[in-house]
Amino acid sequence: MPRKRKMQGKGITVNYSALCRERLSAKTCVTENVLKGCRQLALVLIYVSSVLHGNTLELIRKIPHSGYSEGLDYHEGYLWNAFPQEIKKIDPKDGTVVAVFKPASEYSESLAWVGETLWNVSFSDNGIYTGKLDGTRMNFQKKGTVPEVHAWGLVYDGKYLIATGNYSSKLYFLDLKTLKTVKTVMTNAKDIEDLAWDGKWIWASSFTTESGKIFRIHPETGKVEGVYALPQPEECPIVDGIAYDGRGLWVTGKQCPAVYYLKKPDDRVLTSKPPKK
Repeated sequence: MPRKRKMQGKGITVNYSALCRERLSAKTCVTENVLKGCRQLALVLIYVSSVLHGNTLELIRKIPHSGYSEGLDYHEGYLWNAFPQEIKKIDPKDGTVVAVFKPASEYSESLAWVGETLWNVSFSDNGIYTGKLDGTRMNFQKKGTVPEVHAWGLVYDGKYLIATGNYSSKLYFLDLKTLKTVKTVMTNAKDIEDLAWDGKWIWASSFTTESGKIFRIHPETGKVEGVYALPQPEECPIVDGIAYDGRGLWVTGKQCPAVYYLKKPDDRVLTSKPPKK
């Protein structure tokens, strides 16, 4: 888990492990040994269920990863990975980190490229920021806020910024120029994390349910149309990073030793049940 670090300009110490624990319900705050045992049993059951229902994603390849993530996007041949206090530009061929940038806020969450502008949302102040490259630096400006106390996920669908946050089941469609909420879509998912857009569907994950899985959401109805397990879901229990490169899906998250490049499923509905409420 992340170590304690100083927040610049605030003079306070933030324990990122504690912040993450705050995003879990009190019922999950049990001892480490009990949690480990329950998780192992749950992941075995999840894997068996996924195989039986035939909804395990096909792995194309994978690259090494640091084991933590707050969001992922694909832009001009590179993966862009958000962390609490840094943004990494990663070569998808081998996982090499080719550049590191300071993010927009004290606790960075998801990011999305729109043309030559990098959008970054914040867990610490629910802000929406735009970033521009200036040589080796990324200069950010705050443009607005997400309609939640904390921002979590962000993606661009070609027309709107789509955001979510703070254990939300809602997707907020924001006007790119004004950042006003154009519409709000209620989903039957829970605690939505990072988001991706493939031109037709929104891909998402949950922070507290559907361990080792991602799901496909209809952008108009909010209905989860498919739930899919990673090839080895026990390796990546908390998915928090999804990106689409025009062909396949890149997926990673917290406690994940790799970024997985996966074949995007076809459009037929393939799920045994919707995400747990």
